[in-house]
Amino acid sequence: MIKSKLINKKNILATVIYFTVAFSVYSQVKFDNLDLNSSNKVVFTVEHNISGVPKYKSAFMADVSTMTNKKVLTCYPEKMELLSNGAVLQIRNRYGVARYSKSDSSLDWLSKTDTIPYDKNIQANQSVSPDGKWICYIKRTDSAFGELILKNASTLQETVLDLKANYSFENVPVLWNPDSTTFIYEKDNQLFFCEPKAAFQKVQLTEEFRKIGNGSINCVKWANQKTLIYINRDIVYRISANELYTRSLYSSMVGVGIVSGRLPSTFNIKKDKFYVNSTVDKIIVVNNNKTVTVFDFFTSDFNYLPIKNTYSLSNLGGSVLDTEIYWNESNNPLLWTKIFGLNNGIEQSIIFDLNNELRKIIEFNSESKPLMSPDLKKICFSNNENLDVYNLNDWSLRARLSGEKIVSYLWGDNNTIYVGGISTVREWKIPENKNNESYVRTLFLSSVKNIFWKTPTNICAEDFSRKNTFYDYDFAKNIWQKTAVLAENEVFNIPTPTVQNGKYRVYTGNTSNENFENTLYVRTLSGKAVTNPLFPKTATKDVNKKKVSIIIDVIDDDSGLAQILSVLKKFDIKATFFVNGEFIRRYPNETKQITLSGFECGSMFFANAPLITKDFVVNEEFIRRGLARNEDEFFQVTEKELLLLWHAPYYQANDAIKKAGIACGYKYIEAGRFNLDSITLEDTAKGKAGYLSASEMITFYIENSTEGSVIPVCAGISKGTRSDYLYEKLDLLITSLLNENYKIVPIEEL
Repeated sequence: MIKSKLINKKNILATVIYFTVAFSVYSQVKFDNLDLNSSNKVVFTVEHNISGVPKYKSAFMADVSTMTNKKVLTCYPEKMELLSNGAVLQIRNRYGVARYSKSDSSLDWLSKTDTIPYDKNIQANQSVSPDGKWICYIKRTDSAFGELILKNASTLQETVLDLKANYSFENVPVLWNPDSTTFIYEKDNQLFFCEPKAAFQKVQLTEEFRKIGNGSINCVKWANQKTLIYINRDIVYRISANELYTRSLYSSMVGVGIVSGRLPSTFNIKKDKFYVNSTVDKIIVVNNNKTVTVFDFFTSDFNYLPIKNTYSLSNLGGSVLDTEIYWNESNNPLLWTKIFGLNNGIEQSIIFDLNNELRKIIEFNSESKPLMSPDLKKICFSNNENLDVYNLNDWSLRARLSGEKIVSYLWGDNNTIYVGGISTVREWKIPENKNNESYVRTLFLSSVKNIFWKTPTNICAEDFSRKNTFYDYDFAKNIWQKTAVLAENEVFNIPTPTVQNGKYRVYTGNTSNENFENTLYVRTLSGKAVTNPLFPKTATKDVNKKKVSIIIDVIDDDSGLAQILSVLKKFDIKATFFVNGEFIRRYPNETKQITLSGFECGSMFFANAPLITKDFVVNEEFIRRGLARNEDEFFQVTEKELLLLWHAPYYQANDAIKKAGIACGYKYIEAGRFNLDSITLEDTAKGKAGYLSASEMITFYIENSTEGSVIPVCAGISKGTRSDYLYEKLDLLITSLLNENYKIVPIEEL
């Protein structure tokens, strides 16, 4: 087997070149559709094409005579929140934060960047109080940490809850009471409560007197506005909302809450989730996205909660990426799961009925979680290019909104949904019954296909996804009004774009900044001839990118593998996986899943055992047989060959072992001091140094990476435990590296 691999080195080299050209991640920003009017105002589009983050084309206007008044005319709904009891729709994207007022149908930017951003960050989630008056979010301060902030949505006043919170794109460690008067937040694996009004009035007790107990935000749930459920290890507590201060002040005497039962096993504060219904008679625990257990919740002592049903999520046709429990108006539970397919690598959503059995209700394509209507009678979710609304009583399709790809959405009230798409942001009124028609109103444009001056003072834009649909810009309200919808055979008379007006000429030209495909230049035609870029930074040569590689070490546990594959696919990163025989034999389907997802694999020997040992002789023949056996087992499962790359388990190898691998035709991969992901708590207890949390690890890697660094990420550690794992923050590691001007390339390119 090894001999045949040596013969095919040319083919491997060709593969390396292909992946280097086709799959390297670039940030490409393109200026287009320039049109200059007689008043020296230019309109144009800026298109972002960055792997892993939303791709869209925004419309701009600028004054070329002053090189100022640069105004973005569209507002892409990367994230949306409803504020001020539903009166204000907040939209966040890479350009800033805008708010749409329902009262006067106007859009205003609350904050806006003056440059063209080219970073690779995703808009992180924010936690908004149910009444929309308060916002909690994490303000990023470095690669992996940030400040947990409480903000007044109206006055924009802020206060810091945690100076060093773990940063996440998805999770804000906050849980709001349904009545918005209080919320629970996590800090240093402890839980505290806060009253937002008191926090800003400076009359709130100090934090030590507001502590609920130890744990993460996963350990608490509001059953209703009066009852908080808290799990500490295996004990389930019930806490009355009006007793929070009393129990926090005198917890040593009266206890943290009323004991309401115990779970059969310890609740994992990082991996497990639980849910409770509003009548507080059922509690559901999801263990590490692998099992779902429904308990009857009526005990009031230390007895174990009676188990009603337990369901395994291991036979759903793929690995579970995420789960959520929803309660309908009858307090019957629904389970949503997001699956990464074993055979196709496609992400699918499935909703199950948990009332009596794990009964599949519906399956659909979606990148986001479903949302329940406020009255708990309907559920909506994106499905390809549709937004579907279903009645929960009989699972009949209530309504469907089509026309463009859905980006984000949220309920305004029981019959209104705000729908953000790639072309428009719309207000959708759901029909009262199937015989009535939906009412859809376009609020403003998300992105455009083309923009031009219809008259010297009137800007017109072409819909990004709908043919023959055009809009006029309302300068006073910063929104767009539909002006033309043409039949298939009609042609809209788009004026020929003007790039000069006698005083100035505008054009797109090359730039030394490799983050941009081109840039927009303004040339003065009268007086002293001057040519300048409209956005100076877009024409400035960036610091040379340093090449690094991310490799995935699949040891003998599949934990995190599906999540890793999903994130790599999202960001279009061609990482190299290293597998050993133990994993191949235990998880043949998962091994095949790696190759079906388009990734190549190197060797981590035929067994996950230390090679530097006194137990047996490790010579060239032993290494040759071990590498050959791993090749054969990998081929039998995947019908593909391993790359001629390898490293010993846990990178523990001496010069003799490395030379033996070279003699077999393999190149040895070193990780240096970046092999921290495999250090466990058990290793630390034995005196081994170097243990870091996932966030600390990312900070260390970003600060210490150099040209040619190899960063390993473990897909599971079965021979030890950690408080968290690097794969859980792989998206954060990737974006941090890219934003620090690193170029992530396949290991072969190094």
